[in-house]
Amino acid sequence: MLTVLESCARGSRVAVLVVCGIAVALAPARLAYAAVADYVGKPVESVRLTIEGHETHDPALTQVIETAIGKPLAMADVRESITHLFSLGRFEDVRVEASMDAGRVALHYELSPVHPITHIDFMGVSGAAGIDQDALRRAIADRYGATPPLTRAPDIARLVETALSERGYLHASATSTSQIEHAPERASLTLAIEPRTRTTIGNVTVTGHPTVSRDELLRRLGLTAGAPLLRDRLDANIERYVADRRTRGYYEARIVPVITLTDDDRVADVLLDVIPGSHFRVVFTGDDVPAGKRDEFVPVEREGSADEDLLEDSSNRIEDYFREQGYRNASAPHSRNEEEGDLVIAFAVTRGPLYRVQTYEITGNTAIPVQDFASSLKIHVDQPFVDSRLDADVAMIDSLYHRRGFASAKARAAFEPQTSAATSSFVPVTVRIVVTEGVRTVVDRVSIEGGSSAVDPAALRAKLHLQTGSAYVASDVTNDRDTVLLAYQDEGYQNASVEIVPEFTADQRGAAITYRVQPGARIYVDHVLIVGNIRTKPETIERELQFKTGAPYSLSAINDSQRRLASLGLFRRVRISELRHGSETERDLLVSVEEAPPTTIGYGFGAEGRRIAETNPNGTTTERFDVAPRASFEIGRRNLFGKNRSVNLFTSISRSFISITEYRVVATLREPRLFDTAADGFINGTLEQQHRSTFDFARKSLSANVERRFPGPYRITGSYQLQRTNVFNLTIDKTDPNFPLIDRAFPNFRLSSFSGSLIRDTRDDALETHDGTYVSANGQLAAQAIGSEVGFIKSFFTAQLFKSVPHTRGFVFAGSARLGLATGFTDVQLVAPDASATTQGELPASERFFAGGDSTVRGFALDQLGVRHFPPQPGDTIDQDGVAIGGNGLVIFNAELRVPVAGGLGVVGFLDTGNVYARVSDIDLAEVRSAIGGGIRYRSPVGPLRIDVGMKLNRLPGESRGAWFISFGQAF
Repeated sequence: MLTVLESCARGSRVAVLVVCGIAVALAPARLAYAAVADYVGKPVESVRLTIEGHETHDPALTQVIETAIGKPLAMADVRESITHLFSLGRFEDVRVEASMDAGRVALHYELSPVHPITHIDFMGVSGAAGIDQDALRRAIADRYGATPPLTRAPDIARLVETALSERGYLHASATSTSQIEHAPERASLTLAIEPRTRTTIGNVTVTGHPTVSRDELLRRLGLTAGAPLLRDRLDANIERYVADRRTRGYYEARIVPVITLTDDDRVADVLLDVIPGSHFRVVFTGDDVPAGKRDEFVPVEREGSADEDLLEDSSNRIEDYFREQGYRNASAPHSRNEEEGDLVIAFAVTRGPLYRVQTYEITGNTAIPVQDFASSLKIHVDQPFVDSRLDADVAMIDSLYHRRGFASAKARAAFEPQTSAATSSFVPVTVRIVVTEGVRTVVDRVSIEGGSSAVDPAALRAKLHLQTGSAYVASDVTNDRDTVLLAYQDEGYQNASVEIVPEFTADQRGAAITYRVQPGARIYVDHVLIVGNIRTKPETIERELQFKTGAPYSLSAINDSQRRLASLGLFRRVRISELRHGSETERDLLVSVEEAPPTTIGYGFGAEGRRIAETNPNGTTTERFDVAPRASFEIGRRNLFGKNRSVNLFTSISRSFISITEYRVVATLREPRLFDTAADGFINGTLEQQHRSTFDFARKSLSANVERRFPGPYRITGSYQLQRTNVFNLTIDKTDPNFPLIDRAFPNFRLSSFSGSLIRDTRDDALETHDGTYVSANGQLAAQAIGSEVGFIKSFFTAQLFKSVPHTRGFVFAGSARLGLATGFTDVQLVAPDASATTQGELPASERFFAGGDSTVRGFALDQLGVRHFPPQPGDTIDQDGVAIGGNGLVIFNAELRVPVAGGLGVVGFLDTGNVYARVSDIDLAEVRSAIGGGIRYRSPVGPLRIDVGMKLNRLPGESRGAWFISFGQAF
């Protein structure tokens, strides 16, 4: 028998022969000595894999074995097999045994598995003060991961001992024992902890020159005789104290603690050496420096230092600031002086005269008129002259000419202060840019030579920037070379090289570009090894991989695969690494994942303030500000059955002071890649009760949704929904001629509907958008033919635009337009109080459009926007008592200017306009209602806080002047 070991240290009774880094040992002395050559080259009869004595046929293991049955045995194949098995991260030892059977070789791979620790218990810590078991578990997970291997048990014990020492248990000991389980392989770890005596603080001595009393100093540092020694907390308190001293001008304050252990380390005497440092004062003389910029220019407090290098940089920052405003001669030298015990750092700021552009001339540009680049110029007449802006204009003109094929074009700038017209505060400047264009070069031919048939030259040329007849741009030549190189690397030619060979005509007006490709050897993916997945099935991971065994080795495919795996949200970490082996044309790819916790829990508390309408006992309607406390709880479970399915339960509850309790419970099951397509499926169950200004409703619904995302910003959704809605507390005056009779016919109704939407979203950030657009179109159809008690068709369109305002400090213009159109086709004959009537064209209250409030037209209370006449007329959507009826048509326009102020604080000015119409045919833009106002935005730790105040324009009799709202997030 021949035994091949992973390591060389296996025992003294075997003879060892090292071959290619693998130890080859002969069997015990009872067997005849067999040379390696007696096995190598013989056909393999059988291959067995056992894990702790149990044979396994796991495909993840058998596929990485290179010693195939019927193939001649080669030590390189054995070595490769061992390497692959170890790369899986599942085994801590691999042992291979070989025996001869009628001239053929029988191989046995004996695998010793790694047992990940999935549960940790602590013993001996009950009653021990200051020991937090959950904190210890978090420390272990942070250092060794959520499921460390059992071999890490000694390291984990040492980590726990270190953590306990930081809690004052300097001589604590931790002893580990384990319990191993199989199928799956895992282990439970028990740490028996003996805390021993906790070290306490003894004498505290203060030296140096503290600026507060000894008792106050010890209180702020948390030092009390007899208290436990918590070194990390002491260090944090010292840092907090020093930071406070720096805010008071003591930028070099320090406290140096020295701890001396006595009484067998049970007592810690603490010596505090307090170095107060000099009191610094930073003053600015001469011209004013904005107060908000001073700490930014002179960061002595933030840096805790006032060394000369920092002060020199501060002078430069002040000078650069004023020079960027046009004060070219600005200076801000600094000095250090002692005054009454203080160290005074003084900056003598002199702005000098303002240099202003009087004349700006650009000449020599015959091929490209000024109009083509005028909007990109930084220098403008009657504005401050800044050198960096002139340099930017020169670079922009050069770049524009080069992009249009003028390879030798050069722009030269000069400026001349008009000293004869200068004053003490103002210097006019004449600025000139002279352009030397040269000749324009056009590409006559682009060719790719050499290479491989694996890459189609014609298809590759179509991807290049430079094409026959286009302008010759030097930067595009380099970019196209990179495109060619990347195309070959994506086909497995990792060592490919591309040489650029340009040829120009004698007059430089024509250029022929040749890319000569030396592809080198083509590299293929040999094995794809997946490790680290415990709950996630391998096929879930494989589905996201853009490479497979036998495919060309492609870095783009690897990067795309890593991105797709990370986007699943199932893993804390994802890494795809390359494993090289003997062959120069093959690579193994190791996909390592670390799974995230499968259960997520979230909760929140808050309140929403809004102005709402209230119906009084006498039937009239008034408005009042209502504050509704809110709470939410959410729990989710992802990666169900290892297939990236997820289930989520969201609950929220809110209590308004003048209405019902609102609640919402939503359960969602998500099935990604529905039926192995690119679409995701969702099943949602909802229970809710909500308050509107003129009615309340309770709803139960079940829906099935499908969402398909397309390359780029597009996605499409489709859904079927079945729901039961009960409308109650309806406050609309039933004697009003505009009272929708369908509300009388269907206070409780079943709705069965299909809906779909198309969305295009290019926003850079869905929460804090600066640029981009959002466009959506949604349609819904409910009909009795599909089980609905009421029928209607409804559509809703949204278009939003976000644009950063040029030449501002982060200003953002935001605009939104919304259009809702609906009509009902449930035909029910009713007997009205004084006549027969029909519900044709009407929608139930819960399905009609309402507007007014913090996300539609601010300035109006919740739902209180609508058409209203005096006296009431048919088609009004506000009844005779001022109660909102809602309607089948909706038009809303919003415009905002969002201005950042400082930190997370910003202000907004807005104009909102729109209205709600009884029927689509009633939509009349002449009847829109408008509001103007402003608001405050603050990025708080719990989310973006929004306060808006809107004032009505053209206020009607009896209406309030406006409304204000407090909520989270942007209005749109």
